[in-house]
Amino acid sequence: MWQRRALELNTQDIWHWDRVIEVVTYARQQGFNTLVLGSADLLDKLVTPKAYNHARFDDRISSQQRSRCIYLNQVAAYCHEQGLTFYLQCKELSFPTELLLHHPELLDDEHSLRMDTDFWCDYLSAKVELLLQQIPRLSGLLLAISNSDSLLRFSAPSGDEMNGLTPVAAHWPPESDSEQIYHRLFSAVARVMHYHQRHLVLRAFPASHHDINNVLNAISALPEFVSVAIKMTPERFWPEFPNNPALLAVSGREIWVELDLAGEEVCWGNLPFIRYTEVQGRLLWCQEKNPAIASVLCRIGWEGVDNHSVLGTLSEFTLFACARLLSKNAPPTNEATLFGQWLAERYQWQPDDATRQAMLALLEQAHQAISLSLYARHHVFHRHSMLPTSYGQAIWSLYGQLNRNHWLPGSGRDITFDPQQAELASQNLYQIAKEKDLAWQLAEQCQQAAWQFTREYTMPDALRQRWLQEWRGLALYCRAFVHAQKAFFTLHYCKLVENNWTLREIAKTNIQALYGLGHEMDDFCLQHRDYPVSMHVMFDAERPRSLADSLQEQLTALANSTGK
Repeated sequence: MWQRRALELNTQDIWHWDRVIEVVTYARQQGFNTLVLGSADLLDKLVTPKAYNHARFDDRISSQQRSRCIYLNQVAAYCHEQGLTFYLQCKELSFPTELLLHHPELLDDEHSLRMDTDFWCDYLSAKVELLLQQIPRLSGLLLAISNSDSLLRFSAPSGDEMNGLTPVAAHWPPESDSEQIYHRLFSAVARVMHYHQRHLVLRAFPASHHDINNVLNAISALPEFVSVAIKMTPERFWPEFPNNPALLAVSGREIWVELDLAGEEVCWGNLPFIRYTEVQGRLLWCQEKNPAIASVLCRIGWEGVDNHSVLGTLSEFTLFACARLLSKNAPPTNEATLFGQWLAERYQWQPDDATRQAMLALLEQAHQAISLSLYARHHVFHRHSMLPTSYGQAIWSLYGQLNRNHWLPGSGRDITFDPQQAELASQNLYQIAKEKDLAWQLAEQCQQAAWQFTREYTMPDALRQRWLQEWRGLALYCRAFVHAQKAFFTLHYCKLVENNWTLREIAKTNIQALYGLGHEMDDFCLQHRDYPVSMHVMFDAERPRSLADSLQEQLTALANSTGK
């Protein structure tokens, strides 16, 4: 069933030849047949169409862009030699700001971007045309249009209203016009790709989830040779969210389902979080629900954390197992057997069944501890597996852009704090605190058990080193989210339902704990300077300090409002 089985690398490593060769080698060994290299502004790093080049002499254009194209063409050639097709992935519309200086007609009287669809269709077509000329060995392109990273968007990003934000990049066109804008841009790119006989895969990735139907409707009117890529879960790759209903809304063309195996929303592979059961269930759902889902894209790194991929981590097991699930020749098996196969292949170690089961039991406990810490009753509190940096950002995540209630109506009741439903609000606060206490306890217990495991069993040195690295920070990481959520939700309850001294003292205690955690994270990074850079990103002490500062401001305002 799985026509294309792709690995996607989305970090600065795409420019490192040796790293790309390593990924290609892994792809071949594990039965993947496609490599995707991506970056949000990739086209701007590669091409500047002559008609839009207003610099007479520019090394960025004449030298840097051309050298990158030569490099990627060599990557494409190597992939073809190894039996892999080669795609690039990017997000549009992006453009250098000097473009606006030479095209002032794109700005209105208030200096906001004006949606000139004819101009942007021509501009995007010219970029893709030049890209295909410069990288003739390219097999295809995955393209997202109107994403939240672009200055030019066709709908207001979800959640901005939560913080009273006024969009400054553009005046949003009426929703009725959005579908037409998408369709014209998609059609312009599709014509260029079809002329050059290259494969176009359009990612359903609008700035607002409210616009997803307009994107899908615009794609439905395109020729069937244009494929569509849709994330496995809505908006982001959340293990706590349902399968994406958009995957069932497309028929008559090839669908690529996007899987996050880099762990963007579950610690990036820096902490032990394997996901075999989840991935298996989601892939089976795809096979059962929509035969048009013929290809799968497995992301192993993301540009949010550079110098890092899931390869070499304990979470690599999920990728290994996924490869077996995608293979039509792989015999039916179970998690324990696959785990044993992975240990043998990666570390040349073949422990007995009891040892494997003990390791899997510990990994399952870590999975539970991290989930209970990161998520608040299955709602998204974190920002790409890291602490939010302010009270407002947490509000935006939980109740704005990442609002789980949009996808599972009624689920928002679990984090509702309504003065008209004071009993429910009080119960919600109690349940959240109870969940956080359980997360803290579980993290401490399984971390101790994991250390004890290394004392009782002889492991290969490389595995033992990685095992200790990932487990060593688990309790500290979970504790940061426990204190952050206890402080946040207590303050949120005070702000909306009942502002009293006892609750403010509870919030104060947890805020002080956050400041203390900043010092602990500093110490952790100093003690483990040899750990991967991605671990130091995870334990950035500025995040708990910044959040604590913001929560302290809220606490002070609440205290002042009572005059005490």
